[in-house]
Amino acid sequence: MGFKLLFISLLMATSSLEEGEKLFLDNQPQQALPALEAALYEEPQNERIYLYLGIIYAQLGDAERSLQIMRRGLNVAREYLDRLYYNIANLHFRQGEYRLAEEMYGKALEANRRFGEGYLNRAQARMELEAYADARTDYIQYLRLVPDSPQRPEIEKLIALLEQALAAAELKRQQELAQQQALLNAVLDSLKNASEDTRNLSAGSEEIEEEYEEIDITE
Repeated sequence: MGFKLLFISLLMATSSLEEGEKLFLDNQPQQALPALEAALYEEPQNERIYLYLGIIYAQLGDAERSLQIMRRGLNVAREYLDRLYYNIANLHFRQGEYRLAEEMYGKALEANRRFGEGYLNRAQARMELEAYADARTDYIQYLRLVPDSPQRPEIEKLIALLEQALAAAELKRQQELAQQQALLNAVLDSLKNASEDTRNLSAGSEEIEEEYEEIDITE
């Protein structure tokens, strides 16, 4: 009797996952949701279910629930760790939380250094943060990993524009530094001249004092 109950329980869990996965892959998130929630209850260590549910909640417009379930998935994830971090980052990006998005894309890339989409999307987050030098680096790395990307022409144009903007910014910075140095030198020269004038006056007083010392005052 115990064996039969155990067999039925395992069959139901497998069926819930298979049913939910099939509906999910058929782009039926609303129908897949109850089956995958049941599957998660039966298999809380199955990282794939957290990934599916996170995507479904996002598709259904519940970003907060999506973030919660995928963060839970991070505790058990191994194979899909990069994808979980990547999807969490995408949600933060959609919400305009670019700093958090950048951080989560970074976590995804720590888990998988060859994750091309991670570099591409982190570059986009860094563009929003105006971290243009870092964005350029990520775009270049993305093209190295995905050389046949259909977005390659646009990304190459963007890289070229970034290089021009960075070069212009560096030139402006150097000019401003040169101006600041010129002002500093002018102030230092002014102070130096003032100090020399002060020393000259002091020397004159000493000479006057010496002249008085040389005069004999007789009564």
